[in-house]
Amino acid sequence: MALTDDLELAFRKSWLLLYSRGVGEGYINALKTFIQAGIRAYRSGYTLEALNLELVANQKVTGDPLLDDFLRLDPQELDIRTTWLKLIYVTLTRLDGLEPPPDSGNLLDLVLGVIEAHQKGYTLDALKLELVLQTPEPARTQEESSILSQWMRLVFLTLESAQDSQVT
Repeated sequence: MALTDDLELAFRKSWLLLYSRGVGEGYINALKTFIQAGIRAYRSGYTLEALNLELVANQKVTGDPLLDDFLRLDPQELDIRTTWLKLIYVTLTRLDGLEPPPDSGNLLDLVLGVIEAHQKGYTLDALKLELVLQTPEPARTQEESSILSQWMRLVFLTLESAQDSQVT
């Protein structure tokens, strides 16, 4: 299925670029491609659960067990991909005025905050700066701050991509 192939390739590319080069143009472009594929899945009527099942069912295999084991996403990477898709879906459902997917948990609060900031005209950098200034010093580890920044970026890019795709 082309949609799952697009999602899988864009996730792997963005993940690789994030770890090899950090946040840069290549990573942002790969992340946008992932988000656009997520938006297509959402607008095609896929539930988050169905999309995740499709991704698992359509994993690429080469026939070489060692190579397939190497290429297979590990459980942490699968969780990250699922979280990224959940952020996209929660953002889109809120934009559509619908109930977010089940198990949205703390992601819903994050998405609502980012949507509100975006509507007020904040940029991602301005929102991150305000968050740093409002958060007591030892509240987050460096890793937690990086994950929060990544998630906020995902929501911002989803908002921008959703607006762009409605215009075209």
